[in-house]
Amino acid sequence: MLIDFKTALFACLLLVIGSPASASNIIRAFEDAGVREDGSGAFRTHCLESHVRNDDPLLAPKRAGASHRHVFFGNPTVDSTTNFKSLKKALATKCDGNVLNRSGYWVPALYGNSGQRIKFVDPLFYYKTCYHVPAASIVPPPVGLAIVAGNMHAQKPQNPNIIKFRCESWTSDETWFDPGDPLDHVSLLPDCDMVDILEIRIVFPQCWDGKNLGSGGYQNHMAYPSRATPPRVGTGRCPKSHPIAIPEISYNFAIYVTEETGPSKDWRFSSDPERRGLGGLTLHADWMNGWDQDVMETIVKQCLRPAKECMVGLLGNGTRLKPVELD
Repeated sequence: MLIDFKTALFACLLLVIGSPASASNIIRAFEDAGVREDGSGAFRTHCLESHVRNDDPLLAPKRAGASHRHVFFGNPTVDSTTNFKSLKKALATKCDGNVLNRSGYWVPALYGNSGQRIKFVDPLFYYKTCYHVPAASIVPPPVGLAIVAGNMHAQKPQNPNIIKFRCESWTSDETWFDPGDPLDHVSLLPDCDMVDILEIRIVFPQCWDGKNLGSGGYQNHMAYPSRATPPRVGTGRCPKSHPIAIPEISYNFAIYVTEETGPSKDWRFSSDPERRGLGGLTLHADWMNGWDQDVMETIVKQCLRPAKECMVGLLGNGTRLKPVELD
């Protein structure tokens, strides 16, 4: 019996990736990864809301209910007792690729002006080279790495390079590497028009010290790189104290402003002070690495280092993560 060449190639690619879960959670891609003209590489994945708890296994470990309200994405087993050993025991996740991504993702819960929780619908989690470090320098994040981005105790607006808000309808004429990523973000929740979309992004540091997996509040072991100057991608560098560049992780949410949610300027996160006008002041995010290591190495090797556009779930080698069913 003759075997179709593409079918044989697909089978070989699954063998290369080598994970026992690959047969059902990696499928053939019917579109190719593109080349990003700006010289950066990008991979995106969906992880849906899995549960809501007043837990934080990084900053309040083994203290159930000791944290402000958090929304968890992807791995449904994450609670105050979670560690890297237990994280990897999840039998299913709500991420593309299912158990190939058992990572922990969580952020403070978001509330409208009437006190109702606003759901994060179909969020995207990015793993990119970003524009600052050379794409070829990216390595996979180490097993056991955990990171916190942002400051839940902030007393003043945070750096808009880290905690970003904008209304989708805004326009910006500032020069940047990618016209689709404008430089008009602000540090607090803005007043978007009704039926506009509020865009929220939390950017994690991508420079690792090469030694620690979670020191100093899960922040001191990481650093942000020096910034490249547009249009020259890759002209920034990781500091000598944190010389190893991993993918830049960012959480990306898009939320419609409606009569039900109320004005976006009156929204707040569970960690924010009650005073109006300070929504977003304390936004932060937590991440625990639960990726199948072979899959992450494939993403770095096939998507990020060669500066490919792998869109949502493409692995850059003719396969893709099996998509999660979106809400």
